[in-house]
Amino acid sequence: MAAVNIWLLSLALLFASSANATTLTLSEKELAQVDAGRLIIHAASTKDSYVKEIHAFLRINAPAEKVFALITDYAHLPSFMPHLERTEVLNQDETGAVVNYYLDLPFGVHKQYRLRLDYDKQPNRWRMSWHQWDWQGLDPEHTIADTTGYWDLKVVDAQTTLLHYYTKTDPGHVPFGLGWIVDYLTEKTVVELLENTKAKAEEQ
Repeated sequence: MAAVNIWLLSLALLFASSANATTLTLSEKELAQVDAGRLIIHAASTKDSYVKEIHAFLRINAPAEKVFALITDYAHLPSFMPHLERTEVLNQDETGAVVNYYLDLPFGVHKQYRLRLDYDKQPNRWRMSWHQWDWQGLDPEHTIADTTGYWDLKVVDAQTTLLHYYTKTDPGHVPFGLGWIVDYLTEKTVVELLENTKAKAEEQ
């Protein structure tokens, strides 16, 4: 019982300190579910119903360094990131990267956007945050209006990572009848992405 309480405290401290985009508190039941390996998702719409904000929490049985290496290996992201056709790395060093993303969505819908990704590596926490970077010449119909977010990886021990994933996405103009595209860019994709990330990181 004491071990469980320590886990819950660790989770609470992690999520209280990293959920700085919006105030968010997980219930004791949710903390226990994360500790048990369940993926917990909190999703909300902002003033514009198509702007989605998502917090996700997950325990990964793999070192934080391994998870970080996985999510910053941009050439191989299409192997586990849903609907990502390919990436194009424009620049990458120890501080971050600038990357073009090309999405291949159902019904022949294609989107592309450019992100600036920043790295922050601390002894007990690895963090990769992103925001949309200007890409001159793109047709608004072929891109998204805005996206920001982060992967926050808390080192629990040598083989355990607590993940807090956050994203806020504005898909831009959504033509009548194509509201489904918002789900593919947000909640449904996040669930699949994080489940795939966990599975891949936990591979021996």
